[in-house]
Amino acid sequence: MGIEELDRDHKRLFSIASKLLDKVRDPEDIKDSQVRLFVLREGVRYLRGYFDQHAIREEAYMRKIGYGDYALHKQLHDEFKENTLSSYERVLETGECSREEVMDFVGRGIGWLLEHISTADLAIVGRGTLGKPRITRINTQVVEQEFNAIFASTLNMDVQVKLIDTNYAGKPFGAAICQELVYRRGEQKVTVLAGLENSFLMAAAEAVYGSQLKGMEALVMSTMEIFSANFWRTVGSRFVEGDAEMVFEKNQFLTQPQLEERYAKHIPKLSILFNSNQGKFFVATETDIAAQAEFFDLRVGA
Repeated sequence: MGIEELDRDHKRLFSIASKLLDKVRDPEDIKDSQVRLFVLREGVRYLRGYFDQHAIREEAYMRKIGYGDYALHKQLHDEFKENTLSSYERVLETGECSREEVMDFVGRGIGWLLEHISTADLAIVGRGTLGKPRITRINTQVVEQEFNAIFASTLNMDVQVKLIDTNYAGKPFGAAICQELVYRRGEQKVTVLAGLENSFLMAAAEAVYGSQLKGMEALVMSTMEIFSANFWRTVGSRFVEGDAEMVFEKNQFLTQPQLEERYAKHIPKLSILFNSNQGKFFVATETDIAAQAEFFDLRVGA
């Protein structure tokens, strides 16, 4: 960001996350239930304590400079504290936790920090994806460029996105992980369907965790779950007025039959499939993006 105090905070948060990751990399280290509880308890304590102080400092800086999206940014901080950290504080109250819950905690923490710092935090200083004006003239090249930029800024991946289908109907396109994400914009529920090939997921996981992923499947899926919830909100905010203010409610992984069932019940207003050098992915939404755009023309090969 270029702000010494906040950059120092971010380094400290990633240092805490890195130490937690080291604790769960070796399955032997968390076989013992008391060790799992210790890792979760210390992780929640350190993240809660340090993140609360960081949020206070960052929010104070935003108020000082009159940052226009202060309320939205504070909402993101509150979501993390109330939805993620609080849920694991409730787990600790039970006096026991599973290996999956520990992996889930670490994966969610890293996924949230990675997406938030690379998008919302950089926007405070006018950099990154969210630091740019919303796109109102939408065509194929613009959409491809935007996805390439977001993947580069959040995951440091050069994926070379290409739009290949503007009327994707939920049919299989390879071994893939699919999700249904539900947000709320005021009183309106917003549902997003999204999915990506396993090859893309593994490439993204290696970009975050390195190539040694054996036994870390639960961690990878937890990272994807929280990362994608923020990622697709970020994507939406680039094209839709008000999407940045959406409150995330839930995320559900879907089997292929469940995905096809969703499409059979209701065809989204926009459903597009992409290819890339890491594999295919799609996103579908009921939001009428074309109606909000000054110009809208999505065509394969255009």
